[in-house]
Amino acid sequence: MKKFLIFLGIIAVVAVALMATTPDRQQHVDTIKSVMTGAVNAELRENNIDGQLGSIASAAATMAVDKYLSTNFLVRDHRFYSLGFIDYNNEFQMVSVGVFNHVYTLDEEQAREMIKKKLNPLDILQDKSK
Repeated sequence: MKKFLIFLGIIAVVAVALMATTPDRQQHVDTIKSVMTGAVNAELRENNIDGQLGSIASAAATMAVDKYLSTNFLVRDHRFYSLGFIDYNNEFQMVSVGVFNHVYTLDEEQAREMIKKKLNPLDILQDKSK
């Protein structure tokens, strides 16, 4: 019986710790923004866009990522964890999981693929024409 009570106590402590350290929306946004900015900068380097033009393109991409996340990013807070979703063409894609005050998200290579696949210039032009 004593072992059972100790076990319940440990579970209660872990549950309280999970609830107290669930990341908020801003932590998700900061993490995803960092990964996406790194992916954009890697694409710029890969395409030999550097110097002043690279700086301008990087700043513009960072502003575009900010704007996109402010309008198309949703965080679902659950009691013990939080999930981050990006809304793209009315389809939600999970991109982050937050637990114990840490946000786990895409790595830079996955973000680069997502940018290439989802945010190519033809998609942007088609969205504006609607």
